[in-house]
Amino acid sequence: MKKFILLFSLICSYSFAQDTIRMGHEFKNFDLLELGTTTDAVYNSLDGKMRGLSLMTKTTELVTIDGVQYLSIKHEWNDPNTEWHGSFEYLCEPKTLRPIQHIRITPRAGKEAFKFYDKQIVGLDSAIDNKQKDFELALQEPTYNWEIDLETYSLLPMKKGYHAVMNFYHPGASSSPNFYHLKVIGSEKIKLPNGKSMDCWIIFTDYRGSQPTRFWYTKKGQNFVKMEGQYNKVTIYKERIF
Repeated sequence: MKKFILLFSLICSYSFAQDTIRMGHEFKNFDLLELGTTTDAVYNSLDGKMRGLSLMTKTTELVTIDGVQYLSIKHEWNDPNTEWHGSFEYLCEPKTLRPIQHIRITPRAGKEAFKFYDKQIVGLDSAIDNKQKDFELALQEPTYNWEIDLETYSLLPMKKGYHAVMNFYHPGASSSPNFYHLKVIGSEKIKLPNGKSMDCWIIFTDYRGSQPTRFWYTKKGQNFVKMEGQYNKVTIYKERIF
């Protein structure tokens, strides 16, 4: 009986083990990262009524600067309300996604540029008209970047029951870096408007209790398909346009 209890405990421990991924970890699935340009539709729903629709165009590519190779990720979003237009360009280390620099431009906040170190994030002094030139944040340990969450999740070793814990921070935010849980809770076949279906993994996180959200990624290639999250009474959607 004692042997059975021990074996059962070991099985449970294995099934629900957390994979704590810290900055510097090399993603074995990095070659799966989708390069090129894609577009997502982003909108909200309140009481069953759709509110707002913006388009986010994302370009991911490997670039060489001064003989050093970086991963470049650019996002540009367009909204009917021009106050919500914006863009950013992010440079990071291939395979690890270690942050190097991040430049974000929005009508409301202007240019916000950051330089990343293992123990500190500071305003990028080489960026002209940087509204965050005096920014300084001491880190307990280096963090992943919230603004490339979809790209980061796509590199996880997806399988049913997989559970990762990762440290994230949104550059310039007042909230502190923190660890968040990401779980592969199952799979689903999604039907596209053209009638084709895609077999997808579903990743879940609740953002430390503030916003339960699911993400769908194709099983083949682990490419982002859609996101659905709940914030108070608002449902937030992000869907790739195929």
